[in-house]
Amino acid sequence: MADQEEPIERVVLMELEFLDSMGYKIFLCPFIGRTKKQMIGYVITYIIVTCVTTQLFLTFFQTGTSDWLELINIFPNFGVCVMTIIKYTKIQTHKQLYHDIFYHFRDDMWDIVSSKSETHCKAVKKYRKITMIINRFLLYYSIPLTIVVDSFPYVIMVYEHKVLGKELVHLYPFDGWYPFDKVKWYAVAYLWESFMTAVVICVYGFSNMIHASYIAFTCMELKILGNCLEELISPEDVINIKAGRNVEAIHSAAVKKLKIIIAKHEFLAKKSSALDAVLGDAMLLNYSLGAVFICLTAFTFTVVDSLYKSVRYFFMFTSLLVEIFNQCLIGQILSDHSEDLTESIYSSDWPYASPETKKILLMFMMRTQKPFELTGNGYIVMNMNTFSSICSTSYQFFNLLRTIYP
Repeated sequence: MADQEEPIERVVLMELEFLDSMGYKIFLCPFIGRTKKQMIGYVITYIIVTCVTTQLFLTFFQTGTSDWLELINIFPNFGVCVMTIIKYTKIQTHKQLYHDIFYHFRDDMWDIVSSKSETHCKAVKKYRKITMIINRFLLYYSIPLTIVVDSFPYVIMVYEHKVLGKELVHLYPFDGWYPFDKVKWYAVAYLWESFMTAVVICVYGFSNMIHASYIAFTCMELKILGNCLEELISPEDVINIKAGRNVEAIHSAAVKKLKIIIAKHEFLAKKSSALDAVLGDAMLLNYSLGAVFICLTAFTFTVVDSLYKSVRYFFMFTSLLVEIFNQCLIGQILSDHSEDLTESIYSSDWPYASPETKKILLMFMMRTQKPFELTGNGYIVMNMNTFSSICSTSYQFFNLLRTIYP
């Protein structure tokens, strides 16, 4: 039986190993028990990301409020850096939580998974495939994104100056403030901004990977728990109960299995709630500023007359939209899967269960009617309704700006 179950576990373990490998490269994995060298790497990464965030903050004061297009250029970059610091430090601060969830999916959840159950096998393979697609997309999207963001300003600068014959205007990946003449030291400034862009994208991308994976595996386990509830009393057990054979043993086994299911659900509920608390600051920030930034970047790339700025603001707009959509989508999926447990309880052959089992099922059903949620510090639930609300608000602002813009 161990030989049969190993392939089912292996497909998930491979993805966890991938996450561990990615996290190791940015000094976050292992979550607990890092070496002194890894902790030094973590501190250095934190310091340089904080430095570039401060640099963008000072850029705001240098720019002032006279050129609102430049402010729109600064704010999204500044927001991404702030979000990166929040996510990077949150994972470090709550490393015990991430460690517990990681090893739960690696070691603890498999006692409820049966290799003989076709439904279990399909669920494991399905959610591992979903997780793999998400993680590979984030990985392979990050590579060309870094290359484009780092090289595009230089390519456009050379093209406009050499090909179109325009006056040389120095362009940078995020055009920050420097305590020296950045035109004179153009190569230094450009290399610094290119390097920091790559660092921010790596940290941001991994944090999205780990959170999306944890949510996907949580949904996988909820799906398996739902299947276990539906099979709590099998058709064969029903036949035996009707015939009066092994009734006490069947009811005892059902109660034991049900208690295991409830314990697993309780663990997932606690960890999902803790993860919601960890992500709350970033989600609230996304919700609070998302509609404004989406509107401003969308409006700006339609009115500026510079090819470089149009393309730059367009990618800012799409990146903001994708990030908010991602958070709302995983929140919706998590809620939907936790709510499905109520239907699984109702779909089980509970009429043939013992009074004790029925009582436990009823209490468990009441608990499952409160779904798992991802929220912005409890103020707003991240789901597709929230995403629709953000898009609607952004569109209204966009139309307003188009109307009043001279």
